[in-house]
Amino acid sequence: MKKTFLAVSVAALILLGHTHAQAQGPDCDAHCLTGIAQQYLNDVTAQDSSKLPWANRVRYTENNVAMMIGDGFWGAGPSKVGEGLYLPDPHTGNVVWWGITGEHGQAAYHGLRLKIVNREITEVESYLGREGTPDLFAAVADYQLDQTFSSELRSADRSPRERMVALVDGWFNSRQLNDGNVFTSIADGCKRTVNGLDTTSGEYWAAQLAEGCRQQLTLGLHKPVDRIRARRYPVVNEETGVVVALSLEDHAVRYVDYTSTDGKPLKVEVEYPNARGRLELFKIVSGEITRIDGVSVFLPYYIHSLWNE
Repeated sequence: MKKTFLAVSVAALILLGHTHAQAQGPDCDAHCLTGIAQQYLNDVTAQDSSKLPWANRVRYTENNVAMMIGDGFWGAGPSKVGEGLYLPDPHTGNVVWWGITGEHGQAAYHGLRLKIVNREITEVESYLGREGTPDLFAAVADYQLDQTFSSELRSADRSPRERMVALVDGWFNSRQLNDGNVFTSIADGCKRTVNGLDTTSGEYWAAQLAEGCRQQLTLGLHKPVDRIRARRYPVVNEETGVVVALSLEDHAVRYVDYTSTDGKPLKVEVEYPNARGRLELFKIVSGEITRIDGVSVFLPYYIHSLWNE
């Protein structure tokens, strides 16, 4: 490990990798994108970024906070737990990795996005859901990656990119308005997991009132959500039916008590204003959302998105 490397400037880090990147061609298919993401994760856990193909200018954020390469996860004794899922999109030049990482032995749910231009890394965006915040969290040891996110669909079960994005946007609209109407198509067995916690079945409080993604929307169990903004869709894969969505979700907490659409009294989970930064994976089969998984990070209320400037 190059211990002195973390102390140098971002400009120096970029220059170290730029010579390596210049020799590569401009096109980067799914295999190329996945390879760069694999190299990134290998090098970050080794705390050595000198061989990565950096662009002349690189933006890096962690949990919506601007950082230098070498700060945050880079310098916290990082490790990768298991292989995770690689989700490339050559149309946008983005590749997302979803899995578990560790910091000094403390595990976290980790969603990573890299933007690749001319085979060079221009953007790095990480969301790490760590235990101990007021956000949802389930034991990492009990979590299993859903391999359906990487499995290809039959041609008859695929949807066009525009339709896939519209379905996910409709999911956000349904949660934001939360009046019992559903503005998207959701499969009967749809399951949603947040930071490893199954929110649509099992012991979670909302699952005790209604099981399933659509059923919980119909009951208005997301009522405290004021707005879901800064929506972005960096990965849309028709072959696998996967959309990766990034968003900021605001909870103004103007009230702590509310009722479901069938009249049951409910209470908000956190009784002060807050926002949630989310990176979520949506699986779409035959025009319906069947599975949602991802990371959620507790943030200050109405925090400005550094990626929607």
